Amino acid sequence: MDFNYSEMQQMLVDSASKLVADNYTLEDVRHQRAIPGGLNEKNWNQFADMGWLALLIPEDAGGLGCSFEDAVVLSTMLGRALAVEPYVSTVVIGGHLIGAMADADRRGELLGGIATGEVRVALAHGEPGERYGDGGPRKTTAKASGNGFALSGNKLLVLDAPSATHVVVSATMENGEIGLFLIAPDAAGIRSEAYPLVDGAAASDLMLDDVQGPADALIASGVAAEALLDEAADRATVALMAQAVGSMEACNQVCAAYIKERKQFGQPIGKFQALQHIMAEMFVSTHQARSILYYALANLEGTPEQRREAVSTAKVLVGESAQFVSRSGIQLHGGYGVTDEYIVSHHYRRLLSLEKQFGDIDHHARRVAVAMFGPAEG
Repeated sequence: MDFNYSEMQQMLVDSASKLVADNYTLEDVRHQRAIPGGLNEKNWNQFADMGWLALLIPEDAGGLGCSFEDAVVLSTMLGRALAVEPYVSTVVIGGHLIGAMADADRRGELLGGIATGEVRVALAHGEPGERYGDGGPRKTTAKASGNGFALSGNKLLVLDAPSATHVVVSATMENGEIGLFLIAPDAAGIRSEAYPLVDGAAASDLMLDDVQGPADALIASGVAAEALLDEAADRATVALMAQAVGSMEACNQVCAAYIKERKQFGQPIGKFQALQHIMAEMFVSTHQARSILYYALANLEGTPEQRREAVSTAKVLVGESAQFVSRSGIQLHGGYGVTDEYIVSHHYRRLLSLEKQFGDIDHHARRVAVAMFGPAEG
């Protein structure tokens, strides 16, 4: 891999830096939790105006057709800003799933809507009774009904669903295969319970009772649907890890500035060797996280086995690094660090949330073990 930014990527970094400075102050981050549905429409519209939502959309659908590396560069900057807009749900996951639709006109219309910011997508996959839904049969069912399908079941912790215009629902079809269905979140038969997350983002639990969908609501089924879900989840995991790396880098900067300004016993606390050691370890952990992120990115287009092992390995190390950096940031600030008035507490909450999304450390450690040694007997 070439670790130097391309001209396009440097433009992304420069434009994102300016937007972050103007729109993601501490007060903006604190205000985020008061926004209904978790979507700051002003920021989202700016994402669209700057072409960020079009990065991964093909050119024939009105997008820019850029590489996934470009989206990772942008995601790192969004992580620095503590941005919780539904970029990953819509652009990374939604764009990937909708891009597999058979109806070219419908596909182009939806992808074009993503690029302009009019279409926002949420993936409803996790269900009661499971920690992380990696795949396999769903308790949610899809039965033939008229010329389409009827969906029934419960979905938990559907990230960004409160602001979504479309929801992709995974369900078990009558032939036992998995199907992916695109439905409207306000369709008849859907009951939604929305709630904020600890980092200011939002999610919903969805209860589906005989929700009717047309035949073209089916995006994919069977082995194709399972592969598509697996790919989308791994791509989303990489993008979220990039946000975690960005947040860790910002946390390092905040802490370095704080220990230079905060005085104790008549001198800056940054002169105390014990705190210098903590900062050095935070710095090393953050750079290790960025390095393993590049490893996952380099293997994203490999075989499914290579991709899963690389992504899960990275998720474990990035998760551990995020915990260390964010907790150390709190420690360096002392009691101030846990208060809402200090930005380091918001980085702690965001990194805590990111570690749990699409599988936590334990979940991905098990995936790595299975990839290396196979499933445990019994």
